[in-house]
Formats: sequence, structure tokens, C-alpha cells
Amino acid sequence: MLPGKAMNEIQTKCRQCGTCCLKGGPALHIEDLAIIRSGKLPVNSLITIRKGELAHDPLTGRVQAVAYELVKICGTAREWRCFYYAAGKGCTMYALRPSACRVLKCWDPDEILARIGKDLLTRLDILAVGDPLRLLVEEHERLCPCPDMELIRDALLADSLHDLAELQRLVDADLGFRDQVVKAHDLPLAEELFCFGRPIFQLLQAVGLGITGTAAGIKLSLSEKTQ
Repeated sequence: MLPGKAMNEIQTKCRQCGTCCLKGGPALHIEDLAIIRSGKLPVNSLITIRKGELAHDPLTGRVQAVAYELVKICGTAREWRCFYYAAGKGCTMYALRPSACRVLKCWDPDEILARIGKDLLTRLDILAVGDPLRLLVEEHERLCPCPDMELIRDALLADSLHDLAELQRLVDADLGFRDQVVKAHDLPLAEELFCFGRPIFQLLQAVGLGITGTAAGIKLSLSEKTQ
């Protein structure tokens, strides 16, 4: 028995308190594909975290560049709160919740930690062969790969970022590609975030680069500290 706790206070099952849901939606695994195929988990409720983006790593406790693509249930508005969590109601898809939610035990995290990085679901697993969006995802990855945001963050902190022009080229290519696809396919924002992740300029802004909207488009700049 834990010190200071009565036997009936020791947690052995999920209390559905919502604490984990407020921290963000889960990453999806291969076994979750069936929920998507059933239509119960549409792609407009998903967001892609591309390789190179920053995310919290539960194994290290650090915010660092992810080494592999993650497809996650998105948050609500600007909050981390899982899209399917409703205040006062809890999880609105509890019976069909993804596998990561099923194995998560906040009182005993070993099982969920052991699954990190394994059997992850990707966009190409979800998009059928022949789907035009699948071809566009592959083309976007080729033309607009996500840079390692951890390296960029560290370079900014060390006043040693020297590739601003290349990052500007990447931002321009990313926004131009998205603009063409959205117009050609009438793609809603939610599906854009699933197909292509967040725009690269937003990721760069989050690590400390200056962002200015101009008539000619988004322009990057170094902060006063790094100039």
C-alpha cells in the first residue's frame, strides 16, 4: 500500500477524470486504422506531426524533434484538449477510443511508454492507393521537407543560424504548394492539416524566428537578439 493512502484510495482503473485528454489527443497506431475506415474517426479530426517538428517526448521529458511521423487526434481551437473530449461529458468516443487511450494507465505508465514510436499509423497508411491526396502528400514531402526544428531552435539560441535564405525558400514553397492544392481540391483547413501538417512558417515562428506578413507573402527575420 502507498504511504499515507487507505486501501480504497489506491487507483487500479481509469476514473475518466479527463486529465490525459486535456493534455492532447493520442498518436494513432496501425490497429486504429479500422476506426478510420469505419468513418467513426474522420481525417478532418486528425493532424499530422511531421518528422522534424518539435513535440514533447515522454521518454526523455524534453521538447525535441520527432524522429518519425505522428498522426494524432487534433486539439480543440487553440487548446491541446483532445477534439473528442467535452467538458462535463468526458470522452465522446470512449467506446471506440484509439488503442493508445485504451492502454494508457496514468497510475502505471509502463505499457503506454513501451508503445512510443512503435506500429505508428502514417498518412500513407490512411490514404488509399490512387487517392489524389496521397500523391500530393508524397510530392509535398519531396518539395517541402520539414527541417529539424530542434537544430534551428538551438542555432537561434546560440546566435549561429546561417541558412535564413534557405528557410525562406522552404516557407515560400510550402505556402505556394498549399495554396495550389486548396484551390484545386477545395480542401478544408482541417484536411490540409492532416495532409501537410502545420505550415512551416508557424513551426519556425514557434522556435523564435520573426514572421511578418507582407503583400508579397510571409517574410522571415531574425529577432533582435539574434541579429
